Amino acid sequence: MTNVEVQVEQVEGGVSVALTGELDISEVEQVDKALRGVEGHRPALLVLDLRLLQFIDSSGLRLILAADARAREAGRRLAIIRGPDPVHRVFQITQLADRLEFLPNA
Repeated sequence: MTNVEVQVEQVEGGVSVALTGELDISEVEQVDKALRGVEGHRPALLVLDLRLLQFIDSSGLRLILAADARAREAGRRLAIIRGPDPVHRVFQITQLADRLEFLPNA
């Protein structure tokens, strides 16, 4: 059974990857594979939508940091639509909310 669902769709200027459920160590490989698949198409903008994410652990944070580093290295942009308060709090506690680009909830 999977704890996270990944939905990919085209958006203006790039691609959106929406995560639903729980992003933990058991799901990182699946999400990483999806992100790398999207990155292979070289979108100028990759939007990571966390609005429906209920939980994220440190392995999920590492995954997002790695995706951000790959985007910066390739001259592309990773932007995140923040998740619910408990999910976003993890970014705030680790001070990643200041390092990563967060978009307003659409």
